Amino acid sequence: MKNLRSGENSPVDGHLIKVMTHCTINTGQASELDVSAFLLTAEGVVRSDSDFIFYNQPQAKGGGIKLVSEDNESQYFTVDLNVIPAEIQKIAFVMTIPVAFSSAFALSIKIENAMEFHPDRKNMQEKSLILAELYRHKGAWKFRALGQGFKGGLAPLATGYGVEIDDDDEAVSAVPVPPQKTTPIQLNKTTVDLKKAGEKVTISLVKGKNLVAKLKWDTKVDLDLYCFYVDGKGEEGKVYYRKLGHLDKAPYIKLLGDSQGAGEEIVEISQPKHIKYALIAAYSALSNGVGSFLSYKARVVVTDNDQQEVTSHLAHKDPYSYWVALALIDFTKAGELTIQNVETYSNKKTFARQFEERTGEKPASLFHKTTAKVQDINKYDPERSPHLFKDGTFMMSVGTREFK
Repeated sequence: MKNLRSGENSPVDGHLIKVMTHCTINTGQASELDVSAFLLTAEGVVRSDSDFIFYNQPQAKGGGIKLVSEDNESQYFTVDLNVIPAEIQKIAFVMTIPVAFSSAFALSIKIENAMEFHPDRKNMQEKSLILAELYRHKGAWKFRALGQGFKGGLAPLATGYGVEIDDDDEAVSAVPVPPQKTTPIQLNKTTVDLKKAGEKVTISLVKGKNLVAKLKWDTKVDLDLYCFYVDGKGEEGKVYYRKLGHLDKAPYIKLLGDSQGAGEEIVEISQPKHIKYALIAAYSALSNGVGSFLSYKARVVVTDNDQQEVTSHLAHKDPYSYWVALALIDFTKAGELTIQNVETYSNKKTFARQFEERTGEKPASLFHKTTAKVQDINKYDPERSPHLFKDGTFMMSVGTREFK
């Protein structure tokens, strides 16, 4: 494998090649890593927006180049140089990430089994990078290593190459752009807000893509994210601060640390195909375990890697609950997932209602005895966690007792 330095070029052998990119960043930010390619004329611009290859348009007309994602951090392009139109003189390969490239742990682009380039990311504050380019030279193709940083995100970079972006942000041009008649391409994420319990949305799930769920809040309190799940075999489990989980083996869900303060906690699901249901809940670790989750502005943000984002909000104030269930995710239909706002608090009223729905009897109390049980529980305990059942339903206050 030949190693190239910035500015160096090398001839490309054959016409069927694989251009592979890799970048390792913080796991919780990997979903926002994007790789793109631009098919450029001799003037350095696209002929039309169809020459822009990215997550929402992964293949060029005619099939000359196609973007394939193995996972968040490793993506590649299959290229048939014989099919690339004669007007196209250059193909630029671009990467954008949500942080400065200086914070990346690894960064590379290579032509499989031929050559590779590792850009010098030290002190690189830019978040967009022109990694390399394929270009025609005397009837053949060559590969040039660049590693050129670009100020701004994907939208201004695309604008610089002549793509018309449907974006309100001011574009910063990298190259002169002549007037062109193009149809705007939408780069922004599709965002959905589920503001009330019962509201739900179904989004596509791209095979091989990870899913990230974030518990966010705005005040300086300690909330804990719990992800209760039912896996593909019907086994029940949970991921939380004492049992972080794994991404490379079962349960294919991992909690990325315990914040112990204002901000966010994140769970990542690396293999959604192995999960049937996931319930995202929050536990209050305040004194006495009480306080209004609504006043903390707690919410769950679920993001897939096809640039779709769903936020499940809270609408009711319940200052005396240790627990709130915020979002239920259903993975049972191939190629899609359904996210539902399930705002439910762990209080006596909720426990009594859910217990009676499941057993047909009232729960045990000083004035009522019953032999009916759910998870071997028939009496309300405010510190018990929710429990997610095999059929995707859940009940508050019948799980294990938690006290941080």
